[in-house]
Amino acid sequence: MPTIDRILVTTDFSETSESAFSLARQVAEKFDAEIVLLHVLDAHLPPLVFEPSGVSAGEFEQERVKRATARVEAFGARLGDGIETSVTCGIPHVEIVKFAAENGIDMIVMATHGRGFFSHAILGSTTERVVRRAPCPVLTVRDDTLED
Repeated sequence: MPTIDRILVTTDFSETSESAFSLARQVAEKFDAEIVLLHVLDAHLPPLVFEPSGVSAGEFEQERVKRATARVEAFGARLGDGIETSVTCGIPHVEIVKFAAENGIDMIVMATHGRGFFSHAILGSTTERVVRRAPCPVLTVRDDTLED
């Protein structure tokens, strides 16, 4: 039986991702595993005009990462002690799978949002893409506020 020593929990700071974290904590306690909390800043930004504001695209991105890092650290601290946090930027499903492979992750726990048929058909689901490509098992947590 494979061991579960490191659990990756993805977060977008929503209530659903808090539910995913709660379930991950239960699994971590059972297996005496570490929890890593990851937030991915989506690289798909709307076009912005930087020149008139005097802010370069690089400076904007650095500030964005700085704000997200502070937010994920605060989120992690609120959820419990000893939680490793990380922020990366890119295409969410790609970065989650890459992070898991490069950081010895044994299980990924992530929330599903169920954005509806049209969004799913056109854009696909980050969770679905992670499930298909992950180097380890993925536990998905459904948003309980969704109706069937």
